[in-house]
Amino acid sequence: MNLHKSSGVLNYYKEGNSLGISVSVDQGISEFYRSLIPKYLPCNRQKYPAHITVVRIHKEKPKDMKFWGMHEGNKIDFYYYSYVYEGSLYWWINTFSVKLEEIRRELGLPVTSEYTRPPDGFFKCFHLSLGNKKIL
Repeated sequence: MNLHKSSGVLNYYKEGNSLGISVSVDQGISEFYRSLIPKYLPCNRQKYPAHITVVRIHKEKPKDMKFWGMHEGNKIDFYYYSYVYEGSLYWWINTFSVKLEEIRRELGLPVTSEYTRPPDGFFKCFHLSLGNKKIL
């Protein structure tokens, strides 16, 4: 398994009544790895542009909001494996970032949560969704 380095832009966003933090990443990474999934297997494009979820406020409650918005627009380095994971509903690649772990700690959140970890487990990493198996 090869570990690759890339970077993206940190965004604080509002979706309806919910707030969150994500890293916008190169859409080409997602498209390339999705293209490796055999065509006979179900894989719908992800709903949102390529990103790494850092915080989902409607699901997680930061204990310390004084740092909210502090890193808006910052370049965030991350690493990812070139292995495509298949779960019961999603396809993804694992991503890792010390800076994202620090941002979660600043907000009083654990380094990982069920919302940042890949869909079928793994710990202390984030993920980049490639697609899903939902019946449209």
